[in-house]
Amino acid sequence: MGKKLDTPAKISFLKKLEERHLSLEHIVAALFTSVLFAYIYQLLSNGNFSDLGSYYSSINFAAFIAIIVIGFAALIGFTYLLRQKYIIPWALMLSTFAVSVLFAANYKDGGALFCVGVGAVDLIVVMWEVRGDKLGLSGISVSRKVALIVAAVLFAFTTFIFGYFSSMKYQSYSDFTFDFGIFAQMYERMASSFVPNTTVERSYMMSHFGVHFSPIFYLFLPGYYIFRSPIYLFYVQSASVAAGIFAIYLIAGKLKLSGKLTVALELIYAFYPCLFNGTFYDFHENKFLTTIILFLFYFIISKNTVWEFVFAFLLLSVKEDAAIYLIVIALFVCINRKEVLRGLIMLGMALVYFIIAQQIVAASGTEGVMISRLSDYFVNGEKGFASVIKAVFFDFGFLIKQMFTVEKLPFVLWMLAPVLFAPFMTKKISSLILLFPIIPINLMQSWQYQYDVDYQYTYGVAALIIMSTIFVITKLKSDKKRVLVLTSLCLCAVMTVSLVYPKINNVKSYMKNTDGARQQVDALIDTVPSDATVTASHSLVPHLYKVEWLYTMPDYNKQNRDKPVDTDYFVIDTRYTDLANEMKEVMGTQYNLISTAGFAELYQHK
Repeated sequence: MGKKLDTPAKISFLKKLEERHLSLEHIVAALFTSVLFAYIYQLLSNGNFSDLGSYYSSINFAAFIAIIVIGFAALIGFTYLLRQKYIIPWALMLSTFAVSVLFAANYKDGGALFCVGVGAVDLIVVMWEVRGDKLGLSGISVSRKVALIVAAVLFAFTTFIFGYFSSMKYQSYSDFTFDFGIFAQMYERMASSFVPNTTVERSYMMSHFGVHFSPIFYLFLPGYYIFRSPIYLFYVQSASVAAGIFAIYLIAGKLKLSGKLTVALELIYAFYPCLFNGTFYDFHENKFLTTIILFLFYFIISKNTVWEFVFAFLLLSVKEDAAIYLIVIALFVCINRKEVLRGLIMLGMALVYFIIAQQIVAASGTEGVMISRLSDYFVNGEKGFASVIKAVFFDFGFLIKQMFTVEKLPFVLWMLAPVLFAPFMTKKISSLILLFPIIPINLMQSWQYQYDVDYQYTYGVAALIIMSTIFVITKLKSDKKRVLVLTSLCLCAVMTVSLVYPKINNVKSYMKNTDGARQQVDALIDTVPSDATVTASHSLVPHLYKVEWLYTMPDYNKQNRDKPVDTDYFVIDTRYTDLANEMKEVMGTQYNLISTAGFAELYQHK
């Protein structure tokens, strides 16, 4: 029998559907979207999708199917009646985004690989949306004024949210000597003597500049005089990271990017997972790197010589090893932007400053620059940077062995997957030089914190990755650009939620668990004389910041003295039983318990 011809009625019906933007692919998209609606309902009512048994037992199958049917009917019906072609694509995009974020928020054991898996699904949806401009993005116009307003809103939002929750962690007595107790005591000493002295960093009175030379701390000292509280430092830190949004706005304008692309880049920065995530780990000078580097790039692009070198100096003032970032930026200026003289001057600044900073650290402390983290490259008793360079040059295979390990793969994914590895989407080898710092700062080291995105060693590299991504985006054709930006927005949101949401929940839990007791402990700490000598549990040290001669337990630097300091007071956090027992053993019978409040005990020397 021959092939049956379509009837005129059938052809007419299909044509009518086409005219009302209900092609077969749109109908399939509507069905997929309605399933996502059901997933949203289920994830909101019971998000424990990783436990299949628990998830199954909680499903109301009738409601799940009903949502699919109603959602599908609504999408088809509204599209048909309104003849609006964007309803189904936008519903699919937003529901995909919502489900992705809910997956990230509800998967307690989620990691980089899980987020990449979610992002792969997002990428498929985005590619469908971009083909034929189904979202109508080409018709959307955003002014520079609106982009600036968005930048201001994002700045205020992120500063408040991350300043608030990171300071709540401190208020719940969940910050410790390393790294917040150091800076709380240091700023109090700076406010009273203008010298960044601390006793808790190395268990004796010394300048913090004997560990890291960071004169940038003085930039925030005037504000500390006003607020005179460690809580100020958390908001300063969050605001310093958030200020990079304005740098993105300015860079986009200088590169003549559209208003809507500028807004998208602002959002990518605000939700780039390796920025605000680190604010939950206390306070550190490294977190000033991102914004400074981005503003430096803005002034380089603008060819504003004065401010270019002001920010080059600001970058160096963050820390002695910040010279690495300026060196690669200087090389980029020489090679990529063909501004050899300016690049060579910056390169000279970086090298001279590093030598001077290294000497200051050596003169102010006893250990010199912290190169011990590269001890894997020390051979035959040799130490120092020369030994590291020698080891890498003569045994390059050892460097590769150190860099490419299973435990470092998540770090690479957290850093580069949010931007779809965009820095590698370039034919210019000279552009890849901006990624070089990830090798000495993160990958070639075996000290686990260097390649853990929960800590402070991501901020300089993050700025270079974001800047490299922007340079790549400016060269991409419109469809590829939209795929990259939309998928990046999804991945940044998913990965940030995966990292940050559990931390926010933890902070809330800390506050709940210490409710009532915190005020009692605060009152007890206020009774400790600031001119006395005090030994305290590491969880109490940040709150005893006014004490000039303060010592911490656990004592990680006890090699600096023969025995624990015989102090006037011991303040013990009873929540940590083993540490409390250790401190009582150190006290022996020489101390009397004089006060108990909440989870703290105060002992005075007899």
